[in-house]
Amino acid sequence: MKRLLFIAILGILSFAPQSLGQHFPSAKKLVKEGIQHFSRGDIPGALALYDRALSIDPKLAEAYLNRGKARRAGGDLDGAIADFETLYELAPSLAANNRDVAQAYLNRGYIRSSRLDLDGALADFDLAIRFDPSDADAYFKRGRAFLIEGNVKFAIADFDKSISLDDHNPLVYAERGLARQTEGRPDEAQKDFERGLKLNHDLRLMLDMHLLDLQMQMKEMRRRQAAIQKNIA
Repeated sequence: MKRLLFIAILGILSFAPQSLGQHFPSAKKLVKEGIQHFSRGDIPGALALYDRALSIDPKLAEAYLNRGKARRAGGDLDGAIADFETLYELAPSLAANNRDVAQAYLNRGYIRSSRLDLDGALADFDLAIRFDPSDADAYFKRGRAFLIEGNVKFAIADFDKSISLDDHNPLVYAERGLARQTEGRPDEAQKDFERGLKLNHDLRLMLDMHLLDLQMQMKEMRRRQAAIQKNIA
């Protein structure tokens, strides 16, 4: 009787792993399924699969990378960046030179810059450039943040770098023109304004509105900085 019981237990133990394997897919398999859902535009379905994968293997770098992509696509920038930060800790090589990672920081940086949270914006733009050093738009947006902050020399340096990577963006020339004008270099500023206008097919109104918005942000930032200095004094 004892022998029969022992044989029965061995049979259960030998069957269990196969049974579990059939009912519980591996974490990597769940990530692959999630990628398929994401490619079809099913972001909630993809996220659910990535969550399941990470519940099985909390250190699976590919799951954080792909969940970060899905979160960003769904508009959850903070969630995406949290995943990309974990990805960088687990597998730096997967995060390096990764446009998806860089774009998440770039998008959040732009939002912060628009709200005049310049410290947060510049930190995000720095990381965007770190993860994708060839992104002209990242240098352009960081240059804009520097200009709003009042750091004209840093702004021009970033605009120069952006133009060296992509010389077809009229807004970079317009903003560099404004920076040069602010610095007291009217001739160079005029050349930039003319170049920006030409690239924009001589549509002046759009560039004028863009620069007006930028100048309003610069003015508001000066007001805030003055108020801080007044309170300190």
